[in-house]
Amino acid sequence: MPMKGSSQEDTIVRLLKQSRYLCHIESRKIRQLADNSLLKKIPSGQVILNQGEVNDRVYIIVSGSVSVHIDKEYIYNLSRTGDIIGEMSVITGGPSNATIISETPVDLIEISSGTLKQIHGRNTHDLHSALYQWFSSILTDKLHKTSQKAKQFERINRHLQRDLAEAKSTQDRIFSSQTHAIPNFPLTLKCEFSNILGGDLYAVFPVDQSRYGILIGDVSGHGTGACLISMMILNLFMAFATGSKSPGAVVAEVNRLSQQFMHQGKFVTLFYGVYDPASLRLLYTNAGHHPALVLRNDRILMLPATGGIPIGVLDDRDTIYREDIFYLETGDRLFLCTDAVFEERPEQTGVFQGLTGLAEYLNTAWTKSSPELVESLFKLRVAAFRGGLPDDFTLMVFDQK
Repeated sequence: MPMKGSSQEDTIVRLLKQSRYLCHIESRKIRQLADNSLLKKIPSGQVILNQGEVNDRVYIIVSGSVSVHIDKEYIYNLSRTGDIIGEMSVITGGPSNATIISETPVDLIEISSGTLKQIHGRNTHDLHSALYQWFSSILTDKLHKTSQKAKQFERINRHLQRDLAEAKSTQDRIFSSQTHAIPNFPLTLKCEFSNILGGDLYAVFPVDQSRYGILIGDVSGHGTGACLISMMILNLFMAFATGSKSPGAVVAEVNRLSQQFMHQGKFVTLFYGVYDPASLRLLYTNAGHHPALVLRNDRILMLPATGGIPIGVLDDRDTIYREDIFYLETGDRLFLCTDAVFEERPEQTGVFQGLTGLAEYLNTAWTKSSPELVESLFKLRVAAFRGGLPDDFTLMVFDQK
């Protein structure tokens, strides 16, 4: 609600002199500006400026606090007497680049761009020059603040990148420590994350004196959150996947305990099997993960899915994970992977898509060694996405000797 009268003009003059941008302007020039200004009272919670809308007003804060939002995200607040709002859109003639909302009841001095043009039109050269200096000082101040914030963000980013690199190194060491060699069943492994940290997980570890656990999993999402979940899931397997416990029982226990830390909407798909080198028997279960593949000479065999739900989807103590058995033969190659190895995406070009496409590719490339197959598959996927991976890529190939 605007107020104007001789007493208000005196008030505006006094308040304009308090602005750090106008404090050095001569009193007579401040009086000219005050003659063309209004004092407004804005209630709490009112939108003063809308991002993207044309604005033809400059506002000077007298009292109260306003918040600045860009793309609906809170950026900072302004609460000092003399702080300026809306000057950039008036200077450039473009729409407002931020939304301004009153956090408390606010008193503002309002100056319209029309008023500024009228002043200029009257050839009031001194005042126009003063206003030009005013806008210049505002721009200089904002550029200085932007420069300082950029330096601060640069320092924070350096620390963040260092911390992420250390976390990546730790994650790699954890995976390496849980990837044991199995006699006559060598592993060729490729794991590349789409970000510095990833949500894929894998492990090869002894469950007793003669058998080995084989695990591969994929946490929904990417980055730090997915990485933390993958590490906690891996820790649960290391704690419970020992002795005579069956794969289904282990995965059911992991599912139950994961409810304590699984975020809303997060889940993990995984394949877990127990391999016996003496009998070449693989007892396995599947928690929402795609089937494993076996390359037997020039044929592709798809291990039957066991129909289990992903980890973290249901908080159900009675969830059952069925098991199945597959007997490997000498010369077989067991393929386990996450979905980035074959995932169908509209932006990819010139490469197979889907699990069926992967099986067909392996059927034509079966003469390649396992390291050659792994590298060729990785290069195909990277090339399909023009040099980048949209998801974490993990591929495990075991050769039965």
